[in-house]
Amino acid sequence: MSVPPSAPVPPSVPPPDPRAGRGRRAEAWVAEALQARGWRVLGRNLRTPLGEVDILALAADAAPAALVAVEVKARHPLSWTSGEDALRPQQRRRLARALMWSAARLGWRGPLRLDLAAVEWIGDAPAGFELLEGVEVL
Repeated sequence: MSVPPSAPVPPSVPPPDPRAGRGRRAEAWVAEALQARGWRVLGRNLRTPLGEVDILALAADAAPAALVAVEVKARHPLSWTSGEDALRPQQRRRLARALMWSAARLGWRGPLRLDLAAVEWIGDAPAGFELLEGVEVL
């Protein structure tokens, strides 16, 4: 009687990061909230050669309208870092370059702005967010 060969052992794959799903849900929630404020969302999770933009939108609160890259950071209210502190200088520069690339691709000649949506996350749902406009690129 022959023994069947054993099945190959699959490579060790780390479990999915639960923060990734929370981040995507926070991005969708912020995009809907911005649209409710009159913003025009042009795209979400845009991949550019210079980096990913969570939300690319035309801001309704600016005159003239501004093309805005919104970085979304979901944090528990008791987190040690604020959303703005979680946006490191290198990431700010990358986002600014991705925003400029997106503007050139769209033929946009108006103002550009980098905003941060700091989402307060409680349990399994967003509880609110603060929109920090014109985040400084360090």
